[in-house]
Amino acid sequence: MLTVPELARVHDRYLSIAGVAREQFHDTLGGKLLLRSVWNADGIAAVIAASVAGAASLCVDADADGLRQGLRSGFIDFVVGNLDEALRILKNELRRGLPVSVGLAVNAEDCIAAMIDRGLQPDLLSGVPQLFASSFLERGAMTLLEVNPADGSASILHWTIADDPARSMPRMARIASDCLDPAGADTAARRLWLERSPRYLGRTFGPRQCLRVTEAEITAFLSRVRSELPSAIVTRDGEKP
Repeated sequence: MLTVPELARVHDRYLSIAGVAREQFHDTLGGKLLLRSVWNADGIAAVIAASVAGAASLCVDADADGLRQGLRSGFIDFVVGNLDEALRILKNELRRGLPVSVGLAVNAEDCIAAMIDRGLQPDLLSGVPQLFASSFLERGAMTLLEVNPADGSASILHWTIADDPARSMPRMARIASDCLDPAGADTAARRLWLERSPRYLGRTFGPRQCLRVTEAEITAFLSRVRSELPSAIVTRDGEKP
């Protein structure tokens, strides 16, 4: 049974990747490749986050059933059975600078060793054993992907709405975007999350969204939501509706 990450975990993973893009890749991950080993809750979070950030991703795990479940849930775009097939899919989208996620159902260690032997070089790593990660790092143009500690000045805000969610959820996202501090270092990334994440979160999360926000942003958001969408349910991380 595939374990699905908490939505807040996916969001914070995305903010971490977006920070890497901002600091090391001129604020864009178009044409960059994330290599992930192990398709578990953290793997799902990493792949979704990479897609939202604009990167392509290759997740290698021998658990074909788990990968196919992720495909059915909308967390990953393709599941294939050999490296050459995965590379054909990735090559086209990397050339165009578009996000795509590929699950490769093979033994991860054998596959990653083959990638090293063939000179294939990802740009980001997640969950890759250090034995193999060191080989990629030695070749340069490589960033180890880690989850950064959450900024203590910001909280995760969750929201949902049962009243016509197809229209109301995008409206709430626009309100949230309007309320973000334009001077915030990660404001552009958070706005991108609001715009793109519904496409990649799959059906499992349903009409739910979350965002890491400051107290001033929370105040502005709640004021508008209570006025414009009073049936919406908004909670902080850990609170019950």
